[in-house]
Amino acid sequence: MKKLIRNILWGVFIIGVGVLMAFINKKQETKIVGLPEIDIEVFEHMLFLTKEQVYERLSYKNLIGEDRQYSQLEIEEIEQQIENMPEVRTVDVYVYVSGKWMIDIDLRKPIARIFNQDGSSFYIDQDGKLMPLSNTYTARVMTINGFVNETDESKNAIEIMNNDSLKTIEILDDLYAISSYVCSDEFFSAQITHVFVNEFNEFELIPRVGDQRILFGDGNFIEGKFKKLEYFYSEGINRAGWENYDTFNIMYTDKIYGSQRYPN
Repeated sequence: MKKLIRNILWGVFIIGVGVLMAFINKKQETKIVGLPEIDIEVFEHMLFLTKEQVYERLSYKNLIGEDRQYSQLEIEEIEQQIENMPEVRTVDVYVYVSGKWMIDIDLRKPIARIFNQDGSSFYIDQDGKLMPLSNTYTARVMTINGFVNETDESKNAIEIMNNDSLKTIEILDDLYAISSYVCSDEFFSAQITHVFVNEFNEFELIPRVGDQRILFGDGNFIEGKFKKLEYFYSEGINRAGWENYDTFNIMYTDKIYGSQRYPN
């Protein structure tokens, strides 16, 4: 008898918990969650996308609203829409039990800007992808021009680096490697401002100080060339007399060759 009563009580308890949970879920489903709180991770004030723009674009797609209920939130669709925004690197959308919901956005970081022969222009971002320009912000990064026409936004420099066939016909991987090195090095990020690509797909570096050309050559041995150039800047520039030269050649692995200016 006691066992029967105990089983009945457990059954009533389980049913009660189920009813309570259904009530709580129903209340949660109809709860007004309103607009999300947006947090945008920005690198060095490069605000290519504002909170207002995110609100505007999601509102245009009818994905957010001040009277939005919890049950009406389309989390996956919202994440997909934001991921498709050209300024965005990653996004995470989540909801707290309280009903407050968040959108965390990490923006792409440009490391160089390409000026193509056809007149178009793109950034190269930190992941080796082409990034369109923004009407909101213009990044002060190293510039690239010359015999270059990189317009295919589906390209990925890192994928090219890992593909021996593509490496022989593409130049984006070399532009990315040079830009990454300059961007990540405190000295060269302050010193090198421009890269010119000649008709042989060789690179010429233009420094911030002086009007010399630095013949870099192709995209091989990038780190070694920069190490050699850094040593020359720190140790050899005073002895060489920087102002007496118009060109420095670091294309070769063993030495730096200088071309002296001709007197006017």
